Amino acid sequence: MKALFELTPQMMAYHEKFAETNSFPWVPYLMYFHPTKYRGAVFNTDASGFRYSEHNGKRYSLCECNREEPARIIAGSSTVFGMGASSDAWTLPSRLSENDPRPELWLNFGGRSFNSTQELMLLVLYRHLLPPIKEIVLFSGFNNLALAGLPTSLRLDNGPFFYCNQFFEALNPKKPEGMKSIARWILKRHEAAQETPPSVEDQISYAAELTIRHLHTWRVLAKDLNAKLTYILQPLSTWVRSKGCSQEEALFAELEQMGSFSEFYGDILRPEVCHQYAELLRVGVESMGSQFINISPILAESVKIDQWLFVDRIHFTDDGYDFLSKKLLEVLL
Repeated sequence: MKALFELTPQMMAYHEKFAETNSFPWVPYLMYFHPTKYRGAVFNTDASGFRYSEHNGKRYSLCECNREEPARIIAGSSTVFGMGASSDAWTLPSRLSENDPRPELWLNFGGRSFNSTQELMLLVLYRHLLPPIKEIVLFSGFNNLALAGLPTSLRLDNGPFFYCNQFFEALNPKKPEGMKSIARWILKRHEAAQETPPSVEDQISYAAELTIRHLHTWRVLAKDLNAKLTYILQPLSTWVRSKGCSQEEALFAELEQMGSFSEFYGDILRPEVCHQYAELLRVGVESMGSQFINISPILAESVKIDQWLFVDRIHFTDDGYDFLSKKLLEVLL
């Protein structure tokens, strides 16, 4: 991991805390979340596990914000959480707060490795802590698409989630009597289907349908909060450009040797998949009266050949998050 830790030494902190499932807490309803009250040089979390953001040298989070002051929410998974950022000050919510001319701060509602069900549940469970909310931006989409490649037997009613194998394996018939019937039912479904993986078209269709289904509830919550709702399809490096800068290519090559991102996600990394997925999402989002933005082509139009945006295929460098925040504000304002 020479290139990884020489070019992006901050990734060691993320790797140490999140690489193994036994290093982060399992929690009710969400399945898992970030460690609470974590302190480190790279990232820090509050009493509920939300990452701190920074603005004008001061830090804030959902649990530590002024309840009287209006705010804005950016929700999603690990890119919103800020994987890749060298400190809390360089996450996407922090850069939005720094670059937005409007006075409201942006709250970090990112959950690492979350699917759309978990993203929605996070808001439902912590809505009572919110100050007045002006705007909700859901910056998401890849995890639903990636997880749609799992066998259909793992989808159940609300989509598969990361680490679901560990969850199913933990529910075994040796559990207490009251758990036996539930455990056996889930394990039976888990083990039953040695299925052919879904086609790319099926993955796109399923991921879009699941996303839109959950967005209907986001819309209801946003209306109740009197907040504007925007859905942004998050970018991948391959959706932005076919070849990255020299630093990106060195990192991508090393990461492929460690565990092939391309092997796991294959055809969905192609730009045409982004276009197909984005079109289904656009139709669904706009049909409910909300705004949809596919940010990948917007980044592609202005990124320079030697500009270093990504630390891996989906997470950004400090400068990458700052660049992304400015592009987002161009379309949001």
